[in-house]
Amino acid sequence: MSNIFSTVEPIDFWVWINPDNWLVRHQISVTGGFTSGGLFDTGRKSNLMFIPNPEFRGDVTPFQHEIMWKYLAEYNLELSRERYFNQYPSRLNSVYLFQSKNEARRYSDQHKWHVGDRILKKCHSVGAALYSVHDSSWVDFLRQSHMIDPESIHNVRHGYWSGQRVQDFQLQSMGKPWTEDTIFEALFIGRVEFYDRDLER
Repeated sequence: MSNIFSTVEPIDFWVWINPDNWLVRHQISVTGGFTSGGLFDTGRKSNLMFIPNPEFRGDVTPFQHEIMWKYLAEYNLELSRERYFNQYPSRLNSVYLFQSKNEARRYSDQHKWHVGDRILKKCHSVGAALYSVHDSSWVDFLRQSHMIDPESIHNVRHGYWSGQRVQDFQLQSMGKPWTEDTIFEALFIGRVEFYDRDLER
């Protein structure tokens, strides 16, 4: 499969980090890097933290609705990974990286709400690593507050995991065409270390 890779040789990546997060600050300034949540045990168990409650019949506030849509996107992607792509890293325990500075900056331009005041840092893999590359715009589509039929959800999940580009498909949201520029993210399992430990903006 062309969008999944393993290596023991160092490979450069870029990542947006939040230096105000105490754990990030500790990991970079003290250990020089950080490690993904899972180590190569990609398909043997579920990584879902919460299971939807099929009995739920209550109302939700707009705040809860936004949280629900974001988690539902991850839930659907993880179910698809477990069933069809279980050799791939899980989004729920990977480190999210970019393969180039340009791609990281394009992500920032398209996701200002997420990047915010984070700083861009260059890092490299250390030791054995597994990573897969995906168009992050599929995730943006799944996180929209719109209804998606089961067949479309399946197609979107398959498009994401198989490394296809959103731009190559005709997606609809609220009865209108929907698309975003392709921005490739790398789901990384292993350890990365930073070229410098400076955390000043």
